Amino acid sequence: WFKNYFKSQMKKIIILGSSGELGSYLSLKLSKSYDIIAVNRNETKNYIDFSDRKSIQNFLKQSKNIFGLINCYGIQKPIDNFSESDFEEWEKNVHINFINYAFFLHNLINKNQSSLKKVISFSGGGATFPRKKFSAYAVSKISLYKLNEILALEFEDQIDFNIIAPGVIKSKMIQEIADYGESLGEEYKDALNTLNDGGQSKSKVLDICSLLLSDKSDGLTGRLIAAQWDEISSKNIHHIINNKSLFTLKRIDNKYFNGKK
Repeated sequence: WFKNYFKSQMKKIIILGSSGELGSYLSLKLSKSYDIIAVNRNETKNYIDFSDRKSIQNFLKQSKNIFGLINCYGIQKPIDNFSESDFEEWEKNVHINFINYAFFLHNLINKNQSSLKKVISFSGGGATFPRKKFSAYAVSKISLYKLNEILALEFEDQIDFNIIAPGVIKSKMIQEIADYGESLGEEYKDALNTLNDGGQSKSKVLDICSLLLSDKSDGLTGRLIAAQWDEISSKNIHHIINNKSLFTLKRIDNKYFNGKK
């Protein structure tokens, strides 16, 4: 009885892509503090097929009083030059990673206007720099970043939207790169190294997620935080909140962004 009561008092967090390397780790660790709704294509109770909007709608019918969303879901293929890619596969990538996620988010916000406070997504390789042979994945991720920025303005002081770049973590995506072969050059070599050593630490990503979900980060929104490089903690969070140029992608033009500020 006490256990069920305690869980009922926890804030509800949806974690999309909870069967992946990062999603499963976050689901386990955050379940100590939050009521985690772990969503993936293998889960019978909380099933979503992100290529199917009816599947998304069926899940959202039962989503009530949601406090936070962590989007770990995504696909990487096709891995090829844009002109040589199967365009249907290319389009599918953008639909799953961005269009249908936006559809999910649009409906989630409208069903949970009063309770939803925190939305966290993950960036990927190619979002902040050009990356040959990964155009679909990169385009979907940079689109997600721009949506994140816009929603941060539209829901200012209501919902915080942030993106984390987790760094290179051992995952199915890294295995896909290794399987593609030596023609990917350094990408291939880096993938093999990551598979051997495990890549970046997931604990730093957990620390940032925990901070972004807490009330200490209220008002921090529209940012892209690199787990590997950016120093962010409860000690400097207020400085980061007040300096709106930190952890953003901007062209330095002295109009929309001035590097001296």
